[in-house]
Amino acid sequence: MLIQSIERLATAWPMVIKRSLANWKLFSSVVLGVLLASAVMAGTVIFFDSLRDIALDKALAQIDYRDADILMQAEKGPTNRQEYGKVSDRVNSVVEGLLAPYLNKVTAAGKSSTFFLTVPGDENSAGKDNSRAFVAYVPDLEGRIQIIDGVGMPPAVGKTSSDGILILEAIAPAHEAGILNASVGSRFSLVPYWDDALPYVTVEIVGLFERATPTDPSWIMTDRVLMASAGSSFKTLPLYVTKSAHMDILGAALPDMVSTYGWHLDIDLEKINSSNAVDAKENVRYVDRLLGSELNRYLMKTQIDTSLEEYDTRLLFTKLQMFVVLIMIALVVLYYVVTLSSLIVEQRRFEVSQLRSRGASASQILAVFVLEGGTLSILAAVLGPLIAAGSIGLLGFTPAFSGLSDGEFLPVRVTNSAYGMSVLGALLSFSALMIPAFQASRISVTAQRSESNRPNQKSFVQRYYVDVGLLLIGIVLFRQLTEQGSMAARGILGEVAVNQLLLAVPAVILIAGAMVLLRLFPLVMNLISRVFASRIPAGVVLAIWQMSRNPSNYARLSLLLILMTGLGIFAASFGGTLDRSSQDRALYKIGSDLRLESVSINSMGVSRSITRSYKDVDGIETVSPVLRGYGSDLTNRFSGESITFLGVEPSTFSDVAIYRDDFSKAGLEKLLSSLEHDSSPTGIQLPENTRALGVLVKVDRAKPSVALVARLRDANNRYFTYELGTLDSTNWTFKEVELFGSRRPWRQLFPQRPLSLMSVSIVETNARGELYPGSILLDSIKARRSTGEVENIETFSSVDGWHVLKNVPDAEKDRIELSSVSAKGDGSLLYAWSGGSPITARGVYPGADPSPMPALASVSFLRDSEHSIGDNLTISLGGRRSSVRITDSFDYFPTLNTIEDKFILVGLEPALTNTNIGALLGGITPNEIWLSAEPGLSEDEWSDLVISLKNETPFPIGSVLDTRDALSKANIDPLVKAGWKALLFIAFGAILLLSAIGFVSHAYVSFRNREVQFALMRTIGLSMNQLISLIWLEQALIIIVGMSLGTWMGARLGAVIMPFLGSDDQGAQVVPPFIMQVDWTNLLTTYLGMVVVFTLVIVGVIFLIRRMSLNRALRLGEM
Repeated sequence: MLIQSIERLATAWPMVIKRSLANWKLFSSVVLGVLLASAVMAGTVIFFDSLRDIALDKALAQIDYRDADILMQAEKGPTNRQEYGKVSDRVNSVVEGLLAPYLNKVTAAGKSSTFFLTVPGDENSAGKDNSRAFVAYVPDLEGRIQIIDGVGMPPAVGKTSSDGILILEAIAPAHEAGILNASVGSRFSLVPYWDDALPYVTVEIVGLFERATPTDPSWIMTDRVLMASAGSSFKTLPLYVTKSAHMDILGAALPDMVSTYGWHLDIDLEKINSSNAVDAKENVRYVDRLLGSELNRYLMKTQIDTSLEEYDTRLLFTKLQMFVVLIMIALVVLYYVVTLSSLIVEQRRFEVSQLRSRGASASQILAVFVLEGGTLSILAAVLGPLIAAGSIGLLGFTPAFSGLSDGEFLPVRVTNSAYGMSVLGALLSFSALMIPAFQASRISVTAQRSESNRPNQKSFVQRYYVDVGLLLIGIVLFRQLTEQGSMAARGILGEVAVNQLLLAVPAVILIAGAMVLLRLFPLVMNLISRVFASRIPAGVVLAIWQMSRNPSNYARLSLLLILMTGLGIFAASFGGTLDRSSQDRALYKIGSDLRLESVSINSMGVSRSITRSYKDVDGIETVSPVLRGYGSDLTNRFSGESITFLGVEPSTFSDVAIYRDDFSKAGLEKLLSSLEHDSSPTGIQLPENTRALGVLVKVDRAKPSVALVARLRDANNRYFTYELGTLDSTNWTFKEVELFGSRRPWRQLFPQRPLSLMSVSIVETNARGELYPGSILLDSIKARRSTGEVENIETFSSVDGWHVLKNVPDAEKDRIELSSVSAKGDGSLLYAWSGGSPITARGVYPGADPSPMPALASVSFLRDSEHSIGDNLTISLGGRRSSVRITDSFDYFPTLNTIEDKFILVGLEPALTNTNIGALLGGITPNEIWLSAEPGLSEDEWSDLVISLKNETPFPIGSVLDTRDALSKANIDPLVKAGWKALLFIAFGAILLLSAIGFVSHAYVSFRNREVQFALMRTIGLSMNQLISLIWLEQALIIIVGMSLGTWMGARLGAVIMPFLGSDDQGAQVVPPFIMQVDWTNLLTTYLGMVVVFTLVIVGVIFLIRRMSLNRALRLGEM
């Protein structure tokens, strides 16, 4: 039965082929689509294999030859051939089984344990100095050295002294021997640190050598294994003998000696390619784990596995983005196949109905299509990989790859995986071909004539809601993608997992969304025809009626154009977005034109203005000091959640910061304006010529170890602490301090007038003691001018405007009140404090009623801490407690990695005041300077500016971060860039080619199917111009609707999907996130090409209509 079926198929196959060739003009477009589908599917494997090979070559080229090889070592005792054989056999069997495909050769060596080294007769003092030695053997050593004194490697002959001590001859490197003043003929005693059969061994140096080629890779074993135990604090003398001398003579003399054996595995990097790189990495690590569990003190040294892992990880995350576009290309090509096969089947409907009328069954008719589609699919499966390989190889001659391929063919390999993907593409194409064939095989003569007169308003997809189902699938997949957060997810242990199905989400959503949108097409056409039928020309009305009457015919082409243009803008957005992202990341990391890190504001000399100091530098336009530090959220936790805070100057920061609008809901200027703090303490300004400051006080009881201090701020916002005296008396005492006379600029910081009194505090000066509770009366504060005149600057007739410093938890119970007790009867301020720690300022300060400091919080901080905008928080800034109120939030802020950390942004002046007003010594100052350069600086001027900031900066700095330098280094990996250029070339080429062929085919079939219709229109009175306007309107509407919807959908899809692809080549989320950047130049060029082709096709159709014979067309309609 099977044989008969095969014979019938073989008989029918030539007829089917002849039937296909008879329609070669239209059938060739389907052949091209099926071949392209298989080529694209196979090309995904070949293209990425080619990129992997190039990337691997780059990764391996960056490894130092000393790190590429594998060094292994293990210890084994006693030292003899039998014990060595156990270790050596095991190592060799494992290496041979797992690493042999990647090796050139394996070299084995060995060394003894390290001995104490002494001169003969001084063995009892062994180990008291830093002289050490070991005995080693290295194969082929004589071929790699140059003897400069004495003889070469001595024979394996052991001598014995009169007292039974072994005398061994050896050669030594001249450099190490020189350190120990050793020469040819010198004898040394090697004293083991362990108990053995001999108390020591005597070694005689018979030759000194130097390395013939110091850079020879074979010395790696000596340097990294044999000499590994020779630390820099020891003088270690290597002594080389033959393997026989080491095993049979030295090992026999010292039976308890343990030796270290080493193996140098010379890796041939040429043998590692993209197909075995992962296996090589895994095998290296498996060997390390296996031998490490079996051998004593085993150690492997290599960087090859780490380099291969980094290469694999980088390629994985780079490949994901490209793979998404390739899947879209493949699915669009498959839809093209469906569209073209539908056109062919539609043209053959009459032929199929005739076969049905003459007795052919549906299965027999379907078998014809199966033979035709199967032949084409098999041909595509075979030729697809070859076409893909040839096309990808030619990319090496393009400018994108010229720097990576040296202007030659790209390396391509047609693997089994490529053929597997090609077969998959062929099967999908076959399925696509069978969908319209299955429908056509079941059509009867009656149905065919009915549909020709009254076409179905809804296609199969719309009748059975396939589009809605596909959209629901896309929504479910997108929800899963949203929950996962990325196309690739990392597990708990850091392993990368990729859900292959999620890579198809953009393609599924694009196709399903376009199909659902096209449901509106006939409704819109009907509405337009009803509203405007009486107002527009007859040709236009007929065109609208035709499109609403037979929407499936037009929807097919519109959907193809939507997918083509959607794919185009989605693909075009990737390349531009990656370029933009690399630049944005560089700018985000620096934050401004120039940023000075680790700025150390002077603590000696004269106080200087930070802003004015940098404004005087040529080329600087705006200066904005910034304070960056660490703190904690103390609101709900005793220990506090760690945060990073940034103090900025609202008035200048917006002029220097590089900020994107998407970093926050509100603009930067609005955010910064919310940081203004009107109630920040401003202090009491002292008279201009003040020389001394005094306070009249009375303490409840004498406290000789407690000092009264005043905290002052100068014109440059620098803070100073002055001790007015100790509280050693219970009487009214006037405590006064000179502000300038005792200060020396070369030893201390000299303040800049005018000065402001910021706080008055008491301090327990005994660091081993503690501050006991107490109280103090402040009667008045006086300033003595340089003229001797004394002025009251505070009389404390009222305590309004004075507040308790609550910079430490102990101060929460402190209080102030107005007291009637005073020196002159006019009242005083009573300050009572609770117990607390020593060397901590506790006191009062003048200012407006305290209110929380405004702050901006990162969204990550609000999310993790469960705070919200408007909340008042207690946080620690620079070790000082501060109260802040969250006024707004931001998603991203220059230089801040808000994905991994939590941040608070505050105003610089309130932050400095809150942290410094209660400090005891010194003061917190800005530690960064953000600068904007004058516009239009040339490269030379910019370079001079950077050098000036580094070498002639007003204050010591750690480093200068420069945006121009960062941008010059911010270009994405040339391999990734070349890959994207090639991919865009493929995408745009496919768009232009398939849309052109699809439009030509659709126009040809449509003209042939409507030839009678056009003739009838002419006979009922339509003029040629009206008929031409009908054609132009129909095609223009299809093109405009298709390309407009496709462009809009592709842009929206890119904006939605792009964040899920926002990871760098190591899988870390990109900060700041991607911004869609469309490559409009290439895209518009492609669009222009499409429009030109469409215009030529429409002109061709109009030309055919003008030449159309009415009589012939009407006679065809009667058949």
